[in-house]
Amino acid sequence: MPFSTVHMGSFGDAVKTLQAALNLWPKSLKPQLTVDGSFGPKTDGKVREFQSGSQLVPDGVVGPLTWQSLQPLVNQILGLVGPPTSDLDAGERIAAAASAALNVFGWGGGTVTPNKISARIAAAICADPTDPLRPRQGGVALMSILQVAGASGVYAARCPTISQTAVAQWQLTTGPATDWRNKNDIPAWCGIFCYYVYRCAGINMGGWVSHLSNMSGNKYRKMTDPTQAFRGCIGVEDGFRNGGRNHHFIVMDNQNATISSIDGNSFGPIDGNFTTGLKSVIAPKKYSHQRLKGNVYFLFPDFAKM
Repeated sequence: MPFSTVHMGSFGDAVKTLQAALNLWPKSLKPQLTVDGSFGPKTDGKVREFQSGSQLVPDGVVGPLTWQSLQPLVNQILGLVGPPTSDLDAGERIAAAASAALNVFGWGGGTVTPNKISARIAAAICADPTDPLRPRQGGVALMSILQVAGASGVYAARCPTISQTAVAQWQLTTGPATDWRNKNDIPAWCGIFCYYVYRCAGINMGGWVSHLSNMSGNKYRKMTDPTQAFRGCIGVEDGFRNGGRNHHFIVMDNQNATISSIDGNSFGPIDGNFTTGLKSVIAPKKYSHQRLKGNVYFLFPDFAKM
């Protein structure tokens, strides 16, 4: 099957195909699904129903065996979901995937209360210090993001929990602290988040481990002027050139000399404040062209090279 494994929390065209196929299964006793590309509880329930009725393990994970059983149904609707037909189409898919990730895993306004069973990610904190396992806030969800993006399996395995030492290291912005986190905890995952969003949008740029070669121009078009950025681009702050940070984000809008974005490994809001609060979250941001000019470039898939 040409589809990746999907499960609760997944987004994108593969989920749309799954939902449409399940709606065609004649034995289902559950209501029809909305084909929106968002794998939520209703899709999970229908998947488990199909797996039980097909002599598969009803775990809600749609992998090779489940896709194989769905093949006759997929064949009926495969033509409804294809690759992007234009930059505009691709950009809209990417923006939709980023918005969905923000809605499920990110933070809006209001006071934040850590919760160890919540999917909302704040990778720098422990969701429940009284729990001896020290669960990371949204750690299981973050592990899924790293896995889908093709990041190192070592990092993904570290996501569900966080040590007291790691919490302290996340509060520091020094180079040694960053090195410590990379070696002992998880990396800054803003670029990994961008790759995750692209994959959820049905655009496979390869795994994150190959991102340096891809970003050097192998699979992307590159723009250096903030005025050129458009919906769906990956913005890359090349801060190391000027002694600052390196950061990636998904461009959502570009107007009035301001870029609106959705960022992974960003700062989270407390009472609507998007500049302080929880660290290492998914959150909306805004960047002025003046700030970005000369210190940023933008990438968008070059479909002729894919």
